Amino acid sequence: MALSSGDVKELLINLLKIYSPSGEERGIAEFISSFLKQHGAEAWIDEAGNVLAVKGSGERVLWLHAHMDTVPGFIEVRGEGDLVYGRGAVDDKGPLTSMITAFLNSKPEVTLVLTLVTREESDSLGSLSLIKSSLPKPDGVIVGEPTNMHIAYSYRGSARVEVKCLGQGGHTAGPGVEDNPILKVYSAFNTVVGKLGNGQSTESYTVTPTVINCGDHPSKVPTECTMTVNVRIPLNSSCMELSKVIEGIECVKIIDCTDPITVNVNNPVVRSLVRASLRNNVKPILSKKLGTSDMAILAKLTLNLAAYGPGDPTLSHGPVEYININDVLLASNILINVVNEFGRISMQR
Repeated sequence: MALSSGDVKELLINLLKIYSPSGEERGIAEFISSFLKQHGAEAWIDEAGNVLAVKGSGERVLWLHAHMDTVPGFIEVRGEGDLVYGRGAVDDKGPLTSMITAFLNSKPEVTLVLTLVTREESDSLGSLSLIKSSLPKPDGVIVGEPTNMHIAYSYRGSARVEVKCLGQGGHTAGPGVEDNPILKVYSAFNTVVGKLGNGQSTESYTVTPTVINCGDHPSKVPTECTMTVNVRIPLNSSCMELSKVIEGIECVKIIDCTDPITVNVNNPVVRSLVRASLRNNVKPILSKKLGTSDMAILAKLTLNLAAYGPGDPTLSHGPVEYININDVLLASNILINVVNEFGRISMQR
């Protein structure tokens, strides 16, 4: 059953009303699974909590891949004209809505697989679980992300780094105050920045402290202090290189890491997106992204990849998040055209 433009806006608003930070996606997964079934799709929820659906039986297999989770932080859901506000409007429920719409409204000559995953904003468990799944192996994957409808073929990597220092603790006026774990943590953090640098380009590291947990009383030196640091890894580096650079810095260890990825801009997914954009009078723009996505994980299945979706990525994770419903509709139409193009395009270039 095809969705109208009114249905699409209603779907997006309903998805935004379901609060779904990483690890708490069960409610939204059940809603989406039920919605897909009501509209005639074969859909189910797997052991990782992902919502999966398959349509068509063509020889080529195309995945439409997006994530259901958001970062924490509730934002009131409301509509103002064409703008829809709410946590995840941009990242990632706007792109996800476009993909659901394209899946339901397309008549694929390919085997079309919808993979809506959990925990992308934390440990990417949802995507990782699909690497060895029994789903039809993809010949191409479109990763739903807010790219302003640019065609993203490159993402920096990302590492979660823990800086954890210990001390003797005690009175703030007592001996040994120089053994303060808070000071040790900031010293270690500054050492990390000194070794990596700190920039805002695809060719530089970005080192950002995000959480700090130290002490429990204003006149007591704590015995422990922990800082969580997000490190974005440039395209010309890797998790292994990062590990080598910060190896030996006291108190510092890498908790998890995703490598940067760059795919060939002539791969059939990118070319299908270019052609589909032109068919909808949208100038195709290829871009490298400063952030990180599950593209690096999905590259274990195929290198025919691109990220694409509506939404201004600078609004992601912020206190104000909104998307234009017309962009969601346009992106879904372009994705429908991509499904058609991918069934016909040459896989060689």
